Amino acid sequence: MMESHRYSDIGSWWERKKEKEANEIDIVALSIDGKTAIVAEVKRQQRNYDHKAFMEKVDCIKTSILSKYLIDTRLFTLEDM
Repeated sequence: MMESHRYSDIGSWWERKKEKEANEIDIVALSIDGKTAIVAEVKRQQRNYDHKAFMEKVDCIKTSILSKYLIDTRLFTLEDM
C-alpha cells in the first residue's frame, strides 16, 4: 500500500472504551484525493474473521473520524500473499 503512493496516510486505529474492550482496526489508509479510506482487518486465516464485529468497528470509526470519507472495507489474510 505504501509503495503504491495512492495514500496520504496509513496506520492503525484504537478507541479506548471505559469498562469495555477497545475497538481496534488494523489498517486505516487515507487516499491522496481525500475522498476515500480503506479500513482493513488482518487475520492469519479467514475462518478467524468475524464480519459483524468488524463492521461494528467500522461504524464506530466512520462516525468518529472518517465521516467525510467513502469507506472501502477489506480483509487481508496470509492467503492473500
